Amino acid sequence: MTSPDPNDTTQGQQAATWQVGGQALTIIADRYELRDRIGQGAAGEVFEAMDTRLGRLVAIKTVPLRATNPEAALRALGEFQHEARAASRLSHPGIVTIHDFGNTDSYAWLVMELVIGENLRNALDSNGAPALAEAVRITRALLDALGYAHGRGLVHRDVKPGNILLSVGIDPGWGQVRLADFGIAHIGVVDAAPDQGPLGSPTVMAPEQVNGAAVDHRADLWAAGVILYELLTGKRPFTGGYPAIFDAILSSEPPPPSTIVPDLPPAFDAVIARALAKRAEDRFPDARAMDAAIALASLSRPASAPALDFEGMLRERLRVRLQALLDTQLEPMVEEAVRGEVRRVVGGG
Repeated sequence: MTSPDPNDTTQGQQAATWQVGGQALTIIADRYELRDRIGQGAAGEVFEAMDTRLGRLVAIKTVPLRATNPEAALRALGEFQHEARAASRLSHPGIVTIHDFGNTDSYAWLVMELVIGENLRNALDSNGAPALAEAVRITRALLDALGYAHGRGLVHRDVKPGNILLSVGIDPGWGQVRLADFGIAHIGVVDAAPDQGPLGSPTVMAPEQVNGAAVDHRADLWAAGVILYELLTGKRPFTGGYPAIFDAILSSEPPPPSTIVPDLPPAFDAVIARALAKRAEDRFPDARAMDAAIALASLSRPASAPALDFEGMLRERLRVRLQALLDTQLEPMVEEAVRGEVRRVVGGG
């Protein structure tokens, strides 16, 4: 996860006491000393911590467990442990590395590498939509990470801007994309009450998640489409509180991006329409296919761009080629004529 100030080398050098799962803690699992709180959300909190065994800074996410249904608690924790173990074996530059995980009776925790930067949610809120090339780069990097995870049987289920970290680097742009929180989505089940509705982040939930149906990798591609839409337009495709946003997800179509941003190539409208298809089978079959469609769309021209004069371009190309051909043929003829004239003059003299 992200640390707020990479230039402050003195920040967080002493352990601090924080409330975690209703307990005042300075250390987790007799190993991770809590330093600073660097993130907070509906699902839990993220702390900068010192791994006292290895002597390195890490990020540790804690999620309180207040189960009203013991069976649901056990099932959710089992799924969390299974996916956290699988996610810990992922090795990809676009996925935050998981070091450790566990739980007590009152909270679950996940230890990850500490990423210096900010998350995409904060970047969008601060800067608005990026340039088209940057929007394309971020989305394609996200799809590369998702494709890698999907190829190993792991579905994220909660791909949202807050879970996309932008690592600070020397390259221009918003930063290297790092996807975090694999395996965390299951823990929400422990906290859920029957009347709370579907679990997850409403703004990026696919229709099948809203309906409580089976979820596969195409739910992640829906979420990637939601993120691409906001990157392109600066607006979210579905808005409102609960349950209005779920009604929108199930029954409404967002305006095509090119109607919001006139300079945007209309080819992106088709990409968004397919990514946000209500039926999973109508979406892109995998991350690679969606990535290819975005790459192709980025090469197309906006509708507002002036029409190309293809006939004029062809005429100019032919003129250049003919001139080159003539020059190639005439040059030896001119040289021979010059040599002949020289011989005549010299011979006559």
